[in-house]
Amino acid sequence: MITLAPELPGSVTLIGQLQEEYPHIAVSLGHSSATYQDGQAAMDIGAKALTHVFNAMPPLHHRDPGLAGLITNKKCYYSIIPDGIHLHPATVTLAFRADPAHCMLITDSIELAGLPDGVHPGHGQIQQRQRKVGNKVTIEGTDTLIGSCCTLDECVRNLVSMADCTLAEAVRCVTENVAEMMGERKRGMLEPGRRADFVILNQHGKVMETWMEGKMVWQNRTL
Repeated sequence: MITLAPELPGSVTLIGQLQEEYPHIAVSLGHSSATYQDGQAAMDIGAKALTHVFNAMPPLHHRDPGLAGLITNKKCYYSIIPDGIHLHPATVTLAFRADPAHCMLITDSIELAGLPDGVHPGHGQIQQRQRKVGNKVTIEGTDTLIGSCCTLDECVRNLVSMADCTLAEAVRCVTENVAEMMGERKRGMLEPGRRADFVILNQHGKVMETWMEGKMVWQNRTL
């Protein structure tokens, strides 16, 4: 999967070249100031998704929807970050209800996921020190958001809470929808001929067991 900004010179040509030479690569649009028309032109030539819609792109405007407006065209897959930090719950609900069959959940989690709260060193991409408070990570001394520390199962539970959807509807956004977008035919659904990779959740969306190729590889013994 490749994310690119369709308004940059040569981007549409590149999308066409990728579709012709590397058809297994899914092209997504994001980190972009593109107009709705820019995005539609990219979709017409082969782009198929939006990367963390609403983030790193202009906000949705009622007269100029930008890339975010493409979530309504029934062909565009799009990911959202339902961590309670990147998007307001009402925005998450808006995105999910626009097209539940094309909505995907991602974490935006960085390397601090699972580490204790506090100040952590920077690295090659973020040279400043990083402050972690819960799932939110900012550059120390600023409000600049670096990323999240949310996990995918948290995202599923958050979507249920924010959008008042069922657990099955939320799970679809991290399984079937993703597999369909990527053209994956071996995983993503439970049906004959696919790999038996799955998790078992309780009624609250907590992971109880993890299975890979039909074998249980992890079990939650705390719940």
